[in-house]
This record gives sequence, C-alpha cells and structure tokens, in this order.
Amino acid sequence: MKAVEVAQYESDTSDEEISEEQSVRNENKGVHRKKKTKFWIKEATFNNAGEAEASIKNEWSKHYTNYTEDGRRVYYRCRKVKRRGPQCSSSVSLLYHADSDKVTMYRTEADHDHNDNEVHGIANDVKQCIEELYNDGIKKPKLIIRALQSRQLKVPTYAQLNNYLGYYKRKKYGSHTISLGELDQWCQDNSNGFPILVVDTTDLNKAFHPLGLAICSNEKAEDFEFIFNALQIGMEKIKKNLLKPKALVCDAADSIKNGFRSVFGNSFDQIMCWSHMKRKIENRIRQVNDRDIAKEIVEDIKMLQLCNSSSLFELATTLFMQKWKYNTKEKNQSVSDFLEYFDDEWLKSNPDWYEGIRLYTPSTNTAFLTISSNIVCNWSIDRDPLSANPKQFATEPTITSDLWTRSYQWAKSNKNIICIPNDSAKIYYIPARDLRSFTQTDLNRYRK
Repeated sequence: MKAVEVAQYESDTSDEEISEEQSVRNENKGVHRKKKTKFWIKEATFNNAGEAEASIKNEWSKHYTNYTEDGRRVYYRCRKVKRRGPQCSSSVSLLYHADSDKVTMYRTEADHDHNDNEVHGIANDVKQCIEELYNDGIKKPKLIIRALQSRQLKVPTYAQLNNYLGYYKRKKYGSHTISLGELDQWCQDNSNGFPILVVDTTDLNKAFHPLGLAICSNEKAEDFEFIFNALQIGMEKIKKNLLKPKALVCDAADSIKNGFRSVFGNSFDQIMCWSHMKRKIENRIRQVNDRDIAKEIVEDIKMLQLCNSSSLFELATTLFMQKWKYNTKEKNQSVSDFLEYFDDEWLKSNPDWYEGIRLYTPSTNTAFLTISSNIVCNWSIDRDPLSANPKQFATEPTITSDLWTRSYQWAKSNKNIICIPNDSAKIYYIPARDLRSFTQTDLNRYRK
C-alpha cells in the first residue's frame, strides 16, 4: 500500500485579514457608556430595621446590596421601570449600621425621570376591564376594542388583545389540548396497574417524535405485535407508505424483539439501549468489593461504548478482558465474577450496545422519559404540516456554528495526516491529542 500525505488546509482569508477583523471587533466591544454619578442625601434615621423597612413603600424594589466598613447598605430602585434596562435616576438606600441597631435612609438628589405613561403591554386596569367584558358575554375583539374606546381606556393592538384573550381563556377554562406528558400521566392514573407501551422514533437531530401509546394487559410478544401492527394500520388510513424501520432500540427483552420481528420482518438491526445497559452494569458492579477498581471498570466500559465499528469493538473488548484478567491475578473473586457476567451477558448474548453498530441511530430509547418529565405541550399539533410553524423531522444532522468553528480550527492545526488508499476505501491516520506527526514505525505498530 502507498501512503499519501494529506495537504494542509488553506483558507481564502489571510491571517492578517483575520487579525484585522478581530481588532475591529475588540475596538467595537470597548465602547462603554459613561456611568451616571448619584448624589445621596440623608433623609431619616430609624431605631431598628423593622421601622426602616416598613417605611419603604411599594414604589421601591430591592436592587442590590453592598457591604462597607460602616455596615450593610441595601439599594432600592423605582418599580415603575423594568429591572432589565435603563433605570430611573431616583432611588433610595438603607444603611444598616455595623456598630448599632440603627438604620439610616438615603435618597438621591435626582427626581423620577421615567415616563409614567409608558406601559409595556396591556395596563392592569385595561386587563381587568377586558376580563369583565369577556365574562359579560362580549368576547369578540372588535366589540371589546369599541367598549374600551367608549370608556376612554388605552386600546391595545389586535395582537396584544388576542394574546391576552388566549391567556385568559386558558386560565379560566384550562388548555383545550392534551400534551403527551399529560396523556401519559392520565394513563398511569387510570390504567389500574396495566403497563403503558410507548413507540417513538428519533430524527438525525436527536429530536423525539412519538408514534403511538397503548395500554396492554401484559408485556408479552403479542402485546408489542399489537402496537406495532396498529402503527401500520394508521399509516394505511392516512394513505402513507408503510413503515420499514431499519433499527430497533430497546432493552434486552425478547418479547419486544419478537413482536417487532413478526410485523416488520428480520431485516433490521437490534440495538441494545445504552442507558438500560449502563444501569444494569452500575447495579452489578456494586458487588465488586474494591471501589477504585469498580470505578475504573465502569470508565473502561464507557470507552468501549464509543467504538465506531465492529472490528474496533471486538479488538477493544478483547483488550479489556485481557487487562482485567491480568490485573486480577491476586484472585479478587468479585472482579472475576463480574467479568464472567459481563462476558456472558454483554459480549455474547447482547453485544449490540456500542455507537458503531449502526450510524445515525440513537444509542438510547429514553427520549420519551425526558419529554414526558418536561411535559411538552401540543406534541401532535406541532407536527401538523398545515400549522403555522410545524416541527420538522430532521433528515440530516444540523451543524452548529460552534462545531463549524472548532472544525475550522482543527483543519488549521499543523497535524501530519497520512492517507492509505486501497481498492474500496481510503483510511486516514491522524496523530492523537497534542501530537503533530508520527513515524512509519508508529503506524506499523498501531496497525498490528
């Protein structure tokens, strides 16, 4: 085989141009507004903290606290402006004296400079009037606006009014739709102990998409066959092509695999859910009497899960078993028992739990648990293509700007990459970690 050295990446933009752009950004970032100086005037002194805090009226809200040699000083801001954004120039502060129980109030020289008429959103008195009109039977936005005009109140825009009417109706009547989490909770409360089976899929952006939910009398192969067959019936009813899944992500239950096989045939990859497998490993490793060894074994298994091909997984598991059999020559029986369990259960019976078993396929089936715990609203409506902003099913992974940036930085690194082509593919060898190059001897040793 002939080794070919890969040329270094060269950008169309020179380093000088990049440095100039960065310097311009840094100059723009350096612009700061001049901070206003506040002048404080002593207003009153109170005998204790209770009297001082009682004197703070509703127009003030606690802003921040400073600790000085004289004592703790609490600053209050005007409540008629938003907390985030420009603040009113008028404010008060309370100084809790360190050498006594007395508290002194200070006020700024500046008066209120905010606009009293400036109200963000709908004013409270307008909201109350809208609710009264709605309860009296006046529910159309145009009629509500005319009523507000006749009462000489500030009229909100149509968008503001429709949004508030929607909020008020949800508050008064509750949501008109049921979320997946609420449906799951209702099933658990009313299923009388029967198992709840959920079928879902995940797109290439790892977004969860539920397909079906069923309450069955048991968790046998017939029950899973029923729900998988129901999916095909549903696809026929909406005049869509039948599902032809290429992978099944589940735990090690034979009933799931048999039910899936009876509906979709045998042309699929069965992938062991990594979360289920890891929990079983963590439960079983507790029987190892040396905690440090147990922790190191778990870390090694996590590294095995990252193998991106079957050949690499077979090589890595062989080295894993050799390592721990060699390290336990002192005959730690608990470690030997775990290695025997791991070999029988996760290398011979259920070995399909590593990343490379099938590309672009999730390694766990726990997306439903995450979604239902957060209770995502309107999961089916969001996926309706006729809705305003439907949730799309990603057919290819999204590359973020952060990933583009790190990829560019990696491409600009001075690594000596070797490419060895053969009849059907090209194999690239890249120096690991901080190494920039390697010798032919290193390459031959690695390939052995």
